Amino acid sequence: MRAFFAVIIVLSAGSMAMAGTAAGLAAFRNHDYATAYREWKRAADAGDADAQVNLGIMYARGLGVDRDPGAAMQLYRMAAGQGNAQAQFRLGEMYAKGWGVSQNYVEAAQFFAAADRGDDRGQYGIASLYQEGYGVQQDYKTAAYFYKLAAGHGFAPAQFGYAQLLEKGHGVKRNKTEAFGWYMAAAKHGFAPAEARVGVMYAKGEGVKADSTQAYLWLSRAASQQDRDAEKRLSEVRAHLSAGQLAALQNSAR
Repeated sequence: MRAFFAVIIVLSAGSMAMAGTAAGLAAFRNHDYATAYREWKRAADAGDADAQVNLGIMYARGLGVDRDPGAAMQLYRMAAGQGNAQAQFRLGEMYAKGWGVSQNYVEAAQFFAAADRGDDRGQYGIASLYQEGYGVQQDYKTAAYFYKLAAGHGFAPAQFGYAQLLEKGHGVKRNKTEAFGWYMAAAKHGFAPAEARVGVMYAKGEGVKADSTQAYLWLSRAASQQDRDAEKRLSEVRAHLSAGQLAALQNSAR
């Protein structure tokens, strides 16, 4: 009988934790950070890994709380200890960029590898380290392999990374047409660097037929997200257009 009641208590706590995580997410999406923090704190204390990660993100970014990378790392470690892939990726990211901890690419690689169990973020993290040679021997072929895995899951940063390798012929056969396709896939997710690259390729006719209207459209989209390269390119495009041409392009883009 005591064992039966113990199981009921555990199940109830788990259900409450999941409910708190969901309630916190709804509040977070409405920018109600005070409620999100309260709900996630309750769920995190009950051992919910997702809530621990979400709370860690709030501390890492200073949303509704004072920015505290140390608190974020502690929460990520708690969730990572439960095998949470996102927490493992976040820890890898902190070590790779030196956020709240001494920069350590070897540690970053280990956490990215732990996250890589079909997780697109972990695969992207591993790929980026191999591309740059941070903490591992630089290996474009391995970078391309992991970028493509994550890109296939629809992860925009990985689609962009794989496109870069295709465009330059690093680790894979150079193919600007295929690169354009992956840039476009990432751009359709609203990933600003990819939007900018799509615009440039349309402007130059690289990997796709030149189209000034499409170039203007995609550069405008990237510039609206404060992408500096896109803003510069857009200014260059405008400088070579008459007022009538610019008005026509703006109407076509709309």
